[in-house]
Amino acid sequence: MINMKRVLLTAALLVSMAAGVFAAETHSPMDHTTQSAVQWTKYDWNASSGKSDVARFAIEGEKEAVRLHITASTPDDARFVREVAVEPATIYHFASRVRTENVGTKARGAGISVSGILGGSRDITGTSAGWQTVDFFGKTGTEQRRLSVTVGVGGYGSLNSGSAWFEDITVEKATSVPPGVTVASLEPLAVRASVPPPQSSKMGGNVIAAFVCLGAILVAVGLFGRRRSGGKGSDGNTSGSGGNSGGTGGNATGGIAEEGGEKAERHAATPGGVSRGAQRSDVAVMAALTVVCLAVSLFNLGGHVAPDTGWQAAAPEETVTVELGREVELSRFYYYCGINDRSGDDSRFALAARNAAGAFVPLLSFTKNDSSVWKFSEIAVRTSAIRLTADTAGGRLNEIALVEKGRRIPLSGLRIGERQVSAKDVGKPENLIDEQAAFEYAPSFRTGFYFDEIYHGRTAWEMLHGIEPYETTHPPLGKLLISAGIALFGMNPFGWRIVGTLFGVALVPLTYLFGLKLFRNRFYAFGAAFLMMFDFMRFAQSRVAVIDVYGVFFILVMYYFILDLFPEAGERPTRSTNATLLLTGVAFGVGAACKWIAVYAGGGIALLVVLKTVTELKRRNFSPGQGAAGFLLKRVAVCVLTLAVVPAVIYLLAYLPYLALPGAGHDLAGVFRLQAHMLNYHRTLQATHPFSSQWWSWPLDLRPMWMYTGQGLPAGIVSSIASFGNPAIFWLAIPAVAGAAFLAVSRRDARIGVVLTALLFQYLPWVGINRLAFIYHFFSSVPFVIFCIVAILKSLELQFPRFRTVTWGYLVITAGLFVLFYPVLSGLPVREGYMAGLKWLPTWLF
Repeated sequence: MINMKRVLLTAALLVSMAAGVFAAETHSPMDHTTQSAVQWTKYDWNASSGKSDVARFAIEGEKEAVRLHITASTPDDARFVREVAVEPATIYHFASRVRTENVGTKARGAGISVSGILGGSRDITGTSAGWQTVDFFGKTGTEQRRLSVTVGVGGYGSLNSGSAWFEDITVEKATSVPPGVTVASLEPLAVRASVPPPQSSKMGGNVIAAFVCLGAILVAVGLFGRRRSGGKGSDGNTSGSGGNSGGTGGNATGGIAEEGGEKAERHAATPGGVSRGAQRSDVAVMAALTVVCLAVSLFNLGGHVAPDTGWQAAAPEETVTVELGREVELSRFYYYCGINDRSGDDSRFALAARNAAGAFVPLLSFTKNDSSVWKFSEIAVRTSAIRLTADTAGGRLNEIALVEKGRRIPLSGLRIGERQVSAKDVGKPENLIDEQAAFEYAPSFRTGFYFDEIYHGRTAWEMLHGIEPYETTHPPLGKLLISAGIALFGMNPFGWRIVGTLFGVALVPLTYLFGLKLFRNRFYAFGAAFLMMFDFMRFAQSRVAVIDVYGVFFILVMYYFILDLFPEAGERPTRSTNATLLLTGVAFGVGAACKWIAVYAGGGIALLVVLKTVTELKRRNFSPGQGAAGFLLKRVAVCVLTLAVVPAVIYLLAYLPYLALPGAGHDLAGVFRLQAHMLNYHRTLQATHPFSSQWWSWPLDLRPMWMYTGQGLPAGIVSSIASFGNPAIFWLAIPAVAGAAFLAVSRRDARIGVVLTALLFQYLPWVGINRLAFIYHFFSSVPFVIFCIVAILKSLELQFPRFRTVTWGYLVITAGLFVLFYPVLSGLPVREGYMAGLKWLPTWLF
C-alpha cells in the first residue's frame, strides 16, 4: 500500500466541486500567458442539477488573446475550468483581470480559484468601473502534480447571478510572497490509499469481530442490569427520591380513567408500585406499528444489484477495445464509477469510435469524478467498436454500457477485443461488460449514491475492505454499521441503506416504550410512536446511508434509561441507580461512537444526575452509617466509571478496524489525532450551501434539505427527495415545548423535566455553533418535541374529557400529510404540477 497523503480541505467540497468538471488537456503552468480557448471547459451547477435556467458561456478572441465571458441570469455557480500541471510542494501565483455587471452582492462574486479548495482570490460584485486584477497564492502538496484553475461567478453553496469577463489569466511559480499575504493550501482534505481488489480483502473478519465484541459487551451489561433490577439501589436510595413531589402532573398513577373520566387504559402497576413493563397488548401495538413502518420504509429503498467488479488502469494511455458485433448507431455511452483511492478520483478517460476505414477517431472525453453512480454522455456515431483509453492512471470503472439509437436497454453481444493493459491493473477489462443487468437508463437513487452517501457509503465499503477511510470527520461506528449491511447484501443501494432503515424503523417501538414509561398510559405511548412513524425527517434520514439515525437512536436510549432515576411518587425504581447509570453509559458510548451529537446528550445526562444527587443529599436518601461525604464520593466514583470510562472504552473499540489498517499512523496516537482533526473541522468549517439554514428556523420548517433530484425523466415528470419535518409536528413544536415547560414547573413534574433537558441539550448547542448547519441537525430534537406535544394532548384531555376526538383527528392529519408528501420524501416520480402544489412556502425548494 502506498504512502498516505494527508491534506487540508473537506472531502465534501472536493466531490461537489469536482462534479461536472470534464477532462481538459494538461499544459504547463509555466506558460505565463493567457490560456487559449481550446483549453477551457465549462461547469454550470444549474445545468448539472437539471434546471432550465442555465448560464451562458462565451470565449472571445483567439489563442493568446482569449477573453472568457459568463452570464448567469439566475443564481448559479458557473465557471470556466482548466486543468494545469504543477510541481509538488511549490507556491504558485494565480491572477486574472475581471470586469463585472450586476453581480449580486450577497453571495460569492467573480474571481479566480482552484477546484476543491475553500479559498481563492477576493471576489468582485456589483458593476465594476473597469477591469480589476484579482489574485492569490497557493502551495501544492508534496505529491500534487495537477490542479484545476477556475474563473467564474458564484461558488459551491453560494450561488450568484450577473455577468463577468476574465482576461490575462496566469498561473506561475512564485519566487516570493508579499509580506502578510496568506498562502492557501491547494490540496483537498484526504488520506490517500491504494484500493486493492475487493476479493483480496481480509478486513470483513475484523469488522465482524468488532461487532461480536461490542455485542458481547451489550449482552453482559444487559444481564447485569436485569439481575440488579427490581430492588433497592446499591447506594441505598429508595423509591421516593428523584425530585417528584407528587403534584398534579407528577403523580399520573391514576391514569385518564381516574383523573379525567376517560376510559383509556392506564398502564398497570403492581401493588408495590413497581411498573410491570410492557404487557402483551403493548407488544401487539408495537409489532403492528413496526410492521407498517417497515413495509413503508423498505418499499423502493434501492436496487439489490449494482456493478461490483471493475477495471482500474495502473498506467496512463492503457486502452481497451470493445467489439459491438455489428455496426450500430449509438446514442449514449454509460459508465459506472467505481471506488478508487483519491489519486484516481479525477482520472480522465477518452472514448474513440472505429470508422469505416478501420481507424479510431476521437468521440468524447470524460473525468471520473464520482463513486457508485451511473453517468452517461450523449453520442451520435455509427460504429462497430469503441476504444476506451485511460488518459491517467488510477480511475476505476465498474461497468460501461452502450445504448443504440431509439432504444432504452444496453446493447448486447459486447466482447473485449484488442487491449493494451498492464499486469499491475486492478481487475480485468472483461469486468467492464460483465454486469449489464445492473444498467439503468435514467440513473437514479435506486442504483447509486445520493446526498452524503458519497462520503459515508464509500467509507463504509472501504472500512469493510481494509482501506484507509475516505471520510474521517465523524467517528467510525455509524459507517461500520452501514458496512454490516454491505457485508450481508453486497455493495448496492439496498445493502448500504438497509441498516440505517432498520434503525429508523426501530425508533418507532423505542418511542412507544419511552412514552409508556413517561406517561404510564398505552394510548399516549401509541400517540408518540405514531407521530414518530409519520414524521418526514425520520423517514428521509433513515433511508439514506448517513449516520444521523444511529446517533438519534442511542440518544433516545440514553434518556430512556436515565428516566428511571425519576420515578413517580410512591413508585420504586425498576433497577438500582448504579445499574441505570451503567446502561446509560453504554448507550452514551455507542451513540458518541456513531456521531458526536450524542456528546450533547452526555451533558444533559450529567446535569440530570447532578440534580438527582443533590435531591438525594437534601432528603438524606443514604444509609446513616455512610454519611453524606461517603455517599457523594461513591456516587462520583460510579459516575466516572459508568459515564466516562465505560463510554470511552466503547468509543475506542469502534476504532479497532482503523487500528487494524496497515501502515504507519494507525495506532492510539493516530486515533487521538483524528479526534483533533474532527474537532478542528467542525469548529472551523465556514463553507456556504444553498440549503443550509439557521438554528432558529428549524422548528418553523422553513428550509428543507434537498437531497436528490431525478434526471433523464420523461417531460413533465419529476423526482425529488428532501429532508424536513412534518408540518403537523414541527409547527406545533414551539407552543408544545412552551406548554410542557409550564406543566413541568407548575406541577413539579420531574419526568417532563427530563424530556425538556434532553431537548435543550440537543438543540441549544447549535445556537453557539457558527459552522454550516442544516435542518436535519434538528433530527435529534424531534423525539423530545413529540413527547412535549403528547404531554400537552394528555393535559388537555384531563381538562376536557371529550378532547380525545381532537387528538385522534390530529393523528389522522399527521398521517395524511405524510401520504400527501410521500413523493418528495421517497423520490417517487410524479407530475411536475403535483410537486409544485406541495411547495407551500417560497423557501420550500424540492
